[in-house]
Amino acid sequence: MIYRKKDCVAASMCDGATKLSVLALFQLEQDAVTELMGELCIDGITAMREYDAMWVFVKNTLRVFRRPDWREEYELRCFVSGHSSAKLLIDTELWSPAAGEPLAHARLELCALDLKTGRIRKAATVGVSDDIPCEEPLPDLSFTRFTKDAPAPLETVKVRSTNLDYCSHTNNIEYLRYILNTYRAEQFMAHEIEQVEIHYGNQTFEDDEIEIAKHGDGQTDTFSLRVRGASAVDCMIVWQ
Repeated sequence: MIYRKKDCVAASMCDGATKLSVLALFQLEQDAVTELMGELCIDGITAMREYDAMWVFVKNTLRVFRRPDWREEYELRCFVSGHSSAKLLIDTELWSPAAGEPLAHARLELCALDLKTGRIRKAATVGVSDDIPCEEPLPDLSFTRFTKDAPAPLETVKVRSTNLDYCSHTNNIEYLRYILNTYRAEQFMAHEIEQVEIHYGNQTFEDDEIEIAKHGDGQTDTFSLRVRGASAVDCMIVWQ
């Protein structure tokens, strides 16, 4: 099964360069994954109501080839590209029908957690059958092993009520917002992001204070987000 969507870039999705922002691109991917899982009847709401479990993001990688302009039309397709006993891989492609070229590729790795024990559940126990339809994976989307260089502290942000998702955890998109906000606006006007990869760790909640630290050379930057000494998110951003 392939979830498909056709639309154009809205003004609310644009940054100062009047192009689709990287944050909005991640939001498109996240929404597409949710819709696909809903059509497959393995979405987070179903997992909570029927299986006493929830899906969590483990890793997410995004490669940006070109950011479309305001009002430019795009096509999106999202599909399961692989699965194992405990994880699910979902790929998303953003395509320009006018130019006949890919705009971005993304891959998300998910697993299911038991709501009572917090332990990883086998995918089969939350509705993912062995014969779930898988499509050909998108190319060049392997996950990275981040360096262990000690990052320098940048700032601390507090999780607010509007940062939460339906599980009362910090929404995954908010972590990227926190990270991108450490850059000045002129950085996004003068340079393009080529790749973003996020690895998710411990969940965070309302009123948690997230410490953000960074290590990088201006072309490849790595970020560490921690709460009470525990890792919440590790992220890598590669600039063109």
